[in-house]
Amino acid sequence: MKHIHHILYCLLFIAGLSSCITDTDYDNYCPGDGKTDADKAQVMLSLSIPNSQFPSATRSISDDSKINSLYVLVFEGEKEDYDTNLKNYKLTDVIDITGKYIAKKRFYVAIKESKKAVCLSLVANVEAGKISTIKNSLDATPLTREATLKSLTFENASNLSYMPMYGEADVFMDGLSREVGNDVTVNMVRALAKIEVQNQSTQLTKDFELLDIEVLNTNAKGYIAAGQGDMEQERVQSVAAAPVTIEGIPTASVYVAETTNTNPSKISVLLHANFKGEACYYRLDMIKDDETENAEIPELIRNYKYIFSLQNVQSVGYTSRDEAINGSPSNGVIKARMMLLSAEESDILDITTDDYYFLGVNSSTLQLDSYTDASEGFFTKLKILTNNEAGWKIVDYPEEGVRFTIAATDGSTDGTAGGTFSSGEARKVISVWVSTKTNEDFNFYITSGKIRKTITVKAKP
Repeated sequence: MKHIHHILYCLLFIAGLSSCITDTDYDNYCPGDGKTDADKAQVMLSLSIPNSQFPSATRSISDDSKINSLYVLVFEGEKEDYDTNLKNYKLTDVIDITGKYIAKKRFYVAIKESKKAVCLSLVANVEAGKISTIKNSLDATPLTREATLKSLTFENASNLSYMPMYGEADVFMDGLSREVGNDVTVNMVRALAKIEVQNQSTQLTKDFELLDIEVLNTNAKGYIAAGQGDMEQERVQSVAAAPVTIEGIPTASVYVAETTNTNPSKISVLLHANFKGEACYYRLDMIKDDETENAEIPELIRNYKYIFSLQNVQSVGYTSRDEAINGSPSNGVIKARMMLLSAEESDILDITTDDYYFLGVNSSTLQLDSYTDASEGFFTKLKILTNNEAGWKIVDYPEEGVRFTIAATDGSTDGTAGGTFSSGEARKVISVWVSTKTNEDFNFYITSGKIRKTITVKAKP
């Protein structure tokens, strides 16, 4: 009998110990005494982080999707005041979830239960001192949501090591409780805009070489959260960057804060180049090709990428920097087309243009991955975008064993053609699953109008 009691005791001890070991990443699930916090609700956060698969061509941020710090800001207020008084909701907690994000992109966070409406804001890559300041307010007079978000700023967009980001969860209008599921998805948005120059010229460097760029008259400071209004500041006269090679294309880019493009401080990009052995300058204004006319961009918006694509340059530029700044813009002279990619299109990193249309993909080199059961084959995802209303086609692919499927379908939709839209409709990124039975390299091509892009699929290592 004594042996039975001893065995039962050991089993109970093991059961108690194992209750603190779980595959689900609960927060504070087994603190100190092995009990849950009595007043905490578990909120499941699913994070969507903007993805950048290749190094950014910039002198500061090398990976604009990397998270160095991540915090949840908890605000509470009356449910009835949500529509009119959200800005005055009070800050009730600041929770560091950096370690949780590094481990997983979907995890639980313990947040104090409340019968009031609860609003969660997430901020990434904020200066530690600014987080400390708002934390200290919890012990004194809690800050309003408006005051909190206005206090989270960055000082120099072109000299940051990590990309500031902000996201919000849907408001818990009925409060937070342990008795119900609290699952939310948060889309993190970059706080900076990006201006990029891609030299897609096929000329030899002796005929044309892009040496560096300067972005003129932009803001350096800004708010990490969107919708906080304009920040008073003096414009930065010049931010410079040298090109690096990305996917075989010399590319130079600069990150800037949101900036209005108005007189007398219009935004422009100065190119320093060699044309047939002669040093010269070109000035590109923020003019976007429109179907009917050339339209000037009124402002630079966060999480957007403004791309100038250079084709073969046939004209020498201004002989001096001052002449280029004070002269007429060179957009038309060198046929430098500017494209604007929205937040939803930010994964489109490899772009080819002709005289009018462009065709972009997330990458012209894709890496195969295997299903859980490798016998089911291998797959990768291709994202495609064009401004050609006729869309695109996938051609010249291996006839046996390779299949293309439009994503977000029942798996039976042929994915060898798509991207069509009618005049007035918004273009959109199309995701195509590429699947194959064998783990081997192969090529295929995407065409749109006169453009033909080669896509290389690499076997899983």
